[in-house]
Order: sequence, then structure tokens, then C-alpha cells
Amino acid sequence: MACARGDEGACGADEVDEGTRSKGGTVSARIWALIAQGQFAEAQVLIAESAAAGLLSQQQAARMLERITLLNTRLGQVPASLQRVRDFPSQLREHTLFQIKQLLEQRDFTLATQAQLKLAEKLIEQQERLMEKVQ
Repeated sequence: MACARGDEGACGADEVDEGTRSKGGTVSARIWALIAQGQFAEAQVLIAESAAAGLLSQQQAARMLERITLLNTRLGQVPASLQRVRDFPSQLREHTLFQIKQLLEQRDFTLATQAQLKLAEKLIEQQERLMEKVQ
């Protein structure tokens, strides 16, 4: 939830590299802030430009892009076997992880209960681990 709020150190922002300073702070901190605000297109452009300019390592850029991909994942994109779990919140199928995190943070339970939102969040974030358990 700290990620959706834009808290420093959230969204995997522990990768912030103090050696890459730009106006107003580090490039990576700026990118993590954009990701935390859901401004994925802007973050992707800044990642590409910063990586090309050598301000970000390819490894940092890859981690950031992976996080964007995860936050853009819709619940309906999880494997079918995970969609068959008990109490699967099908009404959230078209919602992204980012949107689900925002609903949880805002305590907006108009679309789903808190438990359903947390289940949806877990199904998206921990797909690989959960799939290992299913098999």
C-alpha cells in the first residue's frame, strides 16, 4: 500500500541509487515516484532515457519495468487454475493490481470486501509461488 501512496522506499524503491543525481533528486527516486502514482507511461519513458544515458543500470531499469508490468497486471490475467480458488473476486477481473491496491488504501469496499481485495492482490503478486503449490 505504501507503493500506491508513493512512500519513499516503497514499490521496490530500495533500489534507489544515490549516485544518480538529477535536478530535484535521484533519477531512480523520480521514476519510483512516477510508478507509485500510476504514471507508468511517463516512468517507462524516463527509464528508457535514463538507461540510454547511463544514469540507470540495465538491472535497475529491468526491475522498474518488471514492477510496472506487475502493477499493470489485471486479475483476469492470472492463470485459470488460480481463478478457480474459493471466493475468487470475479467482479475485479478487469482491475489492475495498481487499482486494487488503491481500493485497499482508500478503504473503498464498494466493489469487493477487504478480504476479496486482499485475495486479488495476493493472486496477482504471488502468482508464481501459488502456481507451485497448485501443481
